[in-house]
Amino acid sequence: MKTMYERLDEYLSGYFTDDYWYDDGFQIAEEILIEFNKEDWDRLTDSILLKPIEWQIRFAYCADSNINNEALEILLLLCGTDNGELFETSIDSLRTYCQLDNQGIVIDNDLVDKIQKWLPRCSIPTQKVWKEFINSIKV
Repeated sequence: MKTMYERLDEYLSGYFTDDYWYDDGFQIAEEILIEFNKEDWDRLTDSILLKPIEWQIRFAYCADSNINNEALEILLLLCGTDNGELFETSIDSLRTYCQLDNQGIVIDNDLVDKIQKWLPRCSIPTQKVWKEFINSIKV
């Protein structure tokens, strides 16, 4: 029997059309993540940076605050990327974690500085979203 980590790995490694991923695919991945136990999260944390960028982007897209704080920690790891799409997707998911009890985690990771460095390279809509994100985590 496969672990939930193995199920997620196999699922996110598959082929998806954009329509399928954004209509149904990400929700299936979320359902798998919700079933993760500590061992699954540990395996994911240990392997996430070794996964292909597309896999990481898919994970980041479906790892929002509906999951748990382990997903938050992994999103923060992914924010260390130099890949623009992965960084943007990770920040977008991090926005769902902007409750007061998580603000210190984001600020402690120097994320605001990195966002501000990326801002000039972003589209106008992304700049607006990121500025709102920065404002939402300021203490």
